[in-house]
Amino acid sequence: MKNLSQHKEKVNARELLVQALYEFSFGHNDAKVIEESFRKDFTKTKVDYIFFRNLFTHITNNISEHKEKILEVAELEVFGIKTIEVMEENILLIIKAEYELDKTPREILIDEGVRLSKKFCSDNSYKFINATLEKILES
Repeated sequence: MKNLSQHKEKVNARELLVQALYEFSFGHNDAKVIEESFRKDFTKTKVDYIFFRNLFTHITNNISEHKEKILEVAELEVFGIKTIEVMEENILLIIKAEYELDKTPREILIDEGVRLSKKFCSDNSYKFINATLEKILES
């Protein structure tokens, strides 16, 4: 039987990661300040903080490389877009990093990417997220 509480803690951590990366994208605070702020502000929430910290650090330390890899596989023209929106990019960054660090199964990662996009992005973003994650996770 699966440990559902541990699963919920990772789900919560992914949602906080979307928000932390959004704050990071503005460039007003460095990654360490943001990570500490989120740790303090959400101590009452059931969150896997080790998972949160590891992914956030991995993403922010290698942000340019991660973004470059996403742009290489994203088929922007197929979806009629010129750039990837910040929230979409953050979700792609999180899922890519989790795949690299935790080796979470592809199906779970794609489902989580779609779920996060439905929660944080525009109405049809989940289609772009789904297609892009398929490409990212196959390479």
